[in-house]
Amino acid sequence: MRKRKRVLYRLIRFTPFAELPRRKKRDRYVSLRWKIVRDTSTYGGKFTSRLMLDEPGRPRLYKQSFDFYFLGSDGATIWNTIIHTATHEFWNRTSELASERAFSLLSQEQQTHEGGLKFEGPFMRDGEMYYRLAERVPQTYDCFGGLTLREYEKKTELEIIENEPPLIYESFKLDPLYEFGIGLHAVVEAHEINREVIERTIDRFFDVGETDWQSAHPVPREMLPVESQEAALAKVEYPSVLLGSAEHS
Repeated sequence: MRKRKRVLYRLIRFTPFAELPRRKKRDRYVSLRWKIVRDTSTYGGKFTSRLMLDEPGRPRLYKQSFDFYFLGSDGATIWNTIIHTATHEFWNRTSELASERAFSLLSQEQQTHEGGLKFEGPFMRDGEMYYRLAERVPQTYDCFGGLTLREYEKKTELEIIENEPPLIYESFKLDPLYEFGIGLHAVVEAHEINREVIERTIDRFFDVGETDWQSAHPVPREMLPVESQEAALAKVEYPSVLLGSAEHS
């Protein structure tokens, strides 16, 4: 069994971008505008990112989401964006539903055991305080037929995909609690995320008025997966040298 990576967590406090004075927002806006200009040869001039967009040899199923930044129309707003394909959103939603149903079968004590994060610490490093996530041993439950929580969630997720797939809509959802820019979660009907899809999404966001939005019609069922994300990715051949970056998709 692989050991879980030991991670140190640092307590971070910040003022959300949306609550900053307009002058500070404008300073960050201008700085990002110059970065977008400098990155035109890489991203086309409408946006920029810290990620590689067109990674050579990257399979389509590993190009289902992307993080990027673009400028608002008011001269001060930055949109800190994560874009998902409808396929990726479908997998997220089925996973959430499976988890919700599994947890509903557990007692309050069992839910606390499975849902609560236990930390070890504090530890000091370079003058800052950190906490480390404690190890957890998987536990089986009678209510799951002797399965662990994760095993039951996987079983339930497949049943949801096959028998009651959730409706997925193209949409925009804002989140004002980001440190850099205003958060924007975009769901688009596309086979993969590439520059053309991102540029089209930015144009649509401006067309709807830079606000929350949802399409009137769901993405057709035939455009969505018939298997879990784990099963689909297991079929993809992916050079091991790229697997590190694939974990961020």
